[in-house]
Amino acid sequence: MPEEKPLNKIEDDLVSKESRAQVMKGKEIITAKYKSSLLENKLTSIALSRLTMEGDTPVATLYPSEIKKLLGRQSDTNIYKKLIATAKTMTGHQMVIEDNNGNFEVMAMITNAHYENGIFTVTFNKKIAPFIYNIKGSYTSYSLANVLRFKCDYSFRIYELIKSEAWHLKKGDMKSYWVKDYGLSELKCMIGVVNMDEARVKKAKMNGASWDRIVEIANEKSFNEWGDFRRRVLDRARKELREQCDVKFDYTPIAAGRGGKIVAVKFIISWNNPGEKVIEAISEKKKLVEATNNQYEEMSLNKLPESMEKLVGHNGLTEDDVRIFLKESLHDENEVERAVGLADSQTNPIENYVGWIRDCIRKHYKDPQVVSDGSAEKGDRIVEARAIIDETTSDDEKAMSAAYWNKAMKKNSEKYREFMVYLSGLGVTIEMFTDGNEDYECGEKFMQWIKTGQINPF
Repeated sequence: MPEEKPLNKIEDDLVSKESRAQVMKGKEIITAKYKSSLLENKLTSIALSRLTMEGDTPVATLYPSEIKKLLGRQSDTNIYKKLIATAKTMTGHQMVIEDNNGNFEVMAMITNAHYENGIFTVTFNKKIAPFIYNIKGSYTSYSLANVLRFKCDYSFRIYELIKSEAWHLKKGDMKSYWVKDYGLSELKCMIGVVNMDEARVKKAKMNGASWDRIVEIANEKSFNEWGDFRRRVLDRARKELREQCDVKFDYTPIAAGRGGKIVAVKFIISWNNPGEKVIEAISEKKKLVEATNNQYEEMSLNKLPESMEKLVGHNGLTEDDVRIFLKESLHDENEVERAVGLADSQTNPIENYVGWIRDCIRKHYKDPQVVSDGSAEKGDRIVEARAIIDETTSDDEKAMSAAYWNKAMKKNSEKYREFMVYLSGLGVTIEMFTDGNEDYECGEKFMQWIKTGQINPF
């Protein structure tokens, strides 16, 4: 058997000196009860790792191009639409925050999230500022690079809970463990199995209802049967944490009453060595986080990035032209440079240089782009004609798979609805599926399911 790596070495690998982008949450936020998708959790974590204060209000600024990089979705052309949809849900969620004296408050964690001029801004509720910025009380910190790799939203929240208890473990001792019990109903509310946004749920909680009562009256809830909850939530989270995190857990159900009903879950928490390959993957993700953070710090809304400044004056391009290109590309500088280079490589004259580059970015022209008589539109028709004859490339296949998937979702076809039922049987929501895969991967797996009746969703 391979020699087990000492914990202090694991910690040095997982939290390197070169990259310390951390998410910090007070205990009150870690144990808060709220529902959120995996994408929301990841975006919120990115935002929490770079908070600034505007007066007494915590605010974070993100750019779609860096979001795509951090989430590993560089080819995702629908990030704008997803940000709009996520912004709506992020601001609509309510959370229940409690203290040690039984007092609680129901509030929104995020009061405003909007996208404008290539910038995604997240504004947190100023009431929770003490729990996320310059925290004075108990708090939990974890590596942003680690949680960005999660595939399941429940794994994300359970990791936060487990990590918040890791301070009890003896540093450097892989055999050290800590036991923590959570009531089953309260646990479901904490990890988002129960929708805390329901009016009747909020009203019941304000009237002092127990967590058992909250679960009982909630309309939007999942995994009512213990077997389903164990298999689709706890077992999946346990597997995901063991494979890629610095802490792991096992669990034992706690039963009560004559019927032996499961009323709580005993978590056995310990340190974990996820293996060299995982540590290397996390290290690479850390480098990416560090690079995007450095780029973010250098960004200025009033000044063009250095690579974009060089384009001003090139073939008559103005600063306003370059800003338009940046906006079209969701601030992806590489995409702007690619489009300008592609325009310059055309053998036929381009009548509208700026307009052609905008179309190149918007329509994702591939090299070489055909221009006929100075017209990109005529060139497009030529390309389409050639595509009928030419062999389909891998990029084309991906685009076709993505288009097939988006069309199925938009039409809400019968097969698409059946596919949602199939995923649900695996304990996977459609949100989890789309968050965990690129659009073309969704399309490929959807087609595979149609052909074979089964897939690996992630």
